[in-house]
Amino acid sequence: MNNVNLVGRLTSDPELKYVGDDKALCKFSIAVSRDYKNKDGVVPTDFINIDLWGKRAEIFCQYASKGSLVGIEGSLRIEKYSTKEGENRTAAKIRANNFHFLGSKNKSSDSNKLFEGDNLFENVLNEEEISEEEIPF
Repeated sequence: MNNVNLVGRLTSDPELKYVGDDKALCKFSIAVSRDYKNKDGVVPTDFINIDLWGKRAEIFCQYASKGSLVGIEGSLRIEKYSTKEGENRTAAKIRANNFHFLGSKNKSSDSNKLFEGDNLFENVLNEEEISEEEIPF
């Protein structure tokens, strides 16, 4: 079983691009605080890269921005690559299956009203499933 659930804030505006047969890909990262303080009294933070595909990617990029508080559901992926110098590296990344807007960076913002109660995009988001074969790489 490979399930990941995260809550964090976007570190920058999400990037939307289209790859392969015009599949939408949204790339972003979130800052996730750990549940303890280190010896200096500081709560460590992890910065996690996330990929979101399809209609969900388009919707997420339309409404999310730097500082947005989001919940992410997905799976962990370990990618292997080589640097320009020929060194082999690995990187951990999350492939999101779903997301939830949990609030906004500005509590008085009208954007918060879009996501109160039930997920307004639930029907759209549940229409599309992406298989491994559809990913162009």
